[in-house]
Amino acid sequence: MTVSVFLSHNHRDKDFVRKLARDLESHGVRYWLDEAEMKIGDSLIKKIREGIDSVDFFAVVLSPNSVEAPWVVNELDVAMNHQINGKPIKVLPILLKECELPGFLVGKLYGDFQNEAQYEDSFRKLINSIGLVFNKSVMISERSSSSLGTALDKAFSKSLPLMSKPFHRPFQYMGMPIHKAEAEVGATANSVGNIIVENDDCRMLLEAEGNFISYVEVDLKATAPHNQNQEFDSEPVLGALSIGLTELDLERKKTHYHTYYDHRRKLKVSVSCLYDGAPLTVAFSSKYYGM
Repeated sequence: MTVSVFLSHNHRDKDFVRKLARDLESHGVRYWLDEAEMKIGDSLIKKIREGIDSVDFFAVVLSPNSVEAPWVVNELDVAMNHQINGKPIKVLPILLKECELPGFLVGKLYGDFQNEAQYEDSFRKLINSIGLVFNKSVMISERSSSSLGTALDKAFSKSLPLMSKPFHRPFQYMGMPIHKAEAEVGATANSVGNIIVENDDCRMLLEAEGNFISYVEVDLKATAPHNQNQEFDSEPVLGALSIGLTELDLERKKTHYHTYYDHRRKLKVSVSCLYDGAPLTVAFSSKYYGM
């Protein structure tokens, strides 16, 4: 069964929270993070309450920024009330910077992330506390964290929207059973098991082989029209999906397509223009990894 965590934080602590989220993800933890879940027009209060209702753990990142932030305080109140009323959720205080702890957290054991040099040890204690085994080999490096920040900045500079759920880091659906993928993306598979999800910014195809997703393709509509003789930069395109270049190794580069390998997940990742006038497409495949 997948463990899930709500990440409550102030936006000024976003760099730390993104790194924490990716390290949790690398250990198989599903995380709820506002930038991945919230869409324009959503009710903030409704979405946050639904997010807290759907997770096993509520991690609050504590710093001078967050303890005075009304949204963080409100989220923490909801989680603590759930815990008091016997709902199955556990609050995980994570101390990022020294601050005055909320009264109901005083006396609780917290994860101490104040010393950057001891991040790995702090994360190991956190992952063990939620019942999982720490695996150093899947940890995201500082270089990868920095790369994602650059990719996100480039996406913003190119006016590409940061894709939220279900388009956020879409490689997560690779190998997933069809029924679980349907629940995750909120769409029903067709007669051959393929799932299509679309909004104004994106179109995503989850292609099945047997009972599992074996191929994912995402069209970023804002990049159209693009022609096959036009050079392009993969980094902002991948950044829109919250993927940094240092997570990937470049295998080959042509005018109309760039091919990468994700060796950690054993995936072939391509960014391409499939035909003149098309948007740029990002595809993920395990079948052709290493070929």
